[in-house]
Amino acid sequence: MVRQMVGEGEVDYVEFLIDNFLHVPVKEVAEAFDCPVGFHIMHSRFLESDEDHLISFAKRLREFIDAMKPLYVSDHLAHFSNPKGRQLYHLAELDYQRDYERVRQKVEWWQEQLRQPLYLENFPSIMDSGADAPEFFMRLAKETGSETLFDASNAVCAYLNCGLALDSWENVIDSTLHYHVASYRQSLTENPSVIVDSHDGLMSEETLGFLAGYKKRFEKPGATMTYERDQNIEYDSIVSDIRKLRAVFCDTEGAAA
Repeated sequence: MVRQMVGEGEVDYVEFLIDNFLHVPVKEVAEAFDCPVGFHIMHSRFLESDEDHLISFAKRLREFIDAMKPLYVSDHLAHFSNPKGRQLYHLAELDYQRDYERVRQKVEWWQEQLRQPLYLENFPSIMDSGADAPEFFMRLAKETGSETLFDASNAVCAYLNCGLALDSWENVIDSTLHYHVASYRQSLTENPSVIVDSHDGLMSEETLGFLAGYKKRFEKPGATMTYERDQNIEYDSIVSDIRKLRAVFCDTEGAAA
């Protein structure tokens, strides 16, 4: 399906959720798509994993980086498990003030293992502490050389859940080249219900409006906007959403699936 999208010009590059491909011969993956690629790491869990595991993970990943020369390599800043090591059902957000120094050290070390800067994704906040996120990401970039993989729909989730103003992200948007966008939905829980990052349907009008309002900040040489869909994988639905992105950006920016 993704090859068809590339062939028909619906997408200009492909982002690999690269963990899923580390068991495949590098040459086979490198030859799979005749287009630029990005790498998004899902389960390094580099804030929590032991160093031996991460060194092995990085060694294998560097083979793909060297062979495929991705536009970017990105990862997640979140808690995958509780303090006793029990894996969480959903990722949990950092405490951006309390966790900063530990995160800074881990990011520096992890970048050394990968031998390149990382793009780190912002979280779809549900707690008021999410208000500290924009400043956290700017400080982290300044002190570690990392960048932000700015997820526009996650920022909308944070706005709807805890009132974090979208214009709070202006410096982050200006400082990076690589962006994500996806769908979200109401959680199944009640009292209160929250907005969750779902990747299972069409983008919201709020997200499209945010992109349109900040169009000039997103548009810059080398910028990418990756469309994410993890469930309800339907060709016509995905292409319809990608064309909405192209309409926002007057077909001047690429989109990826």
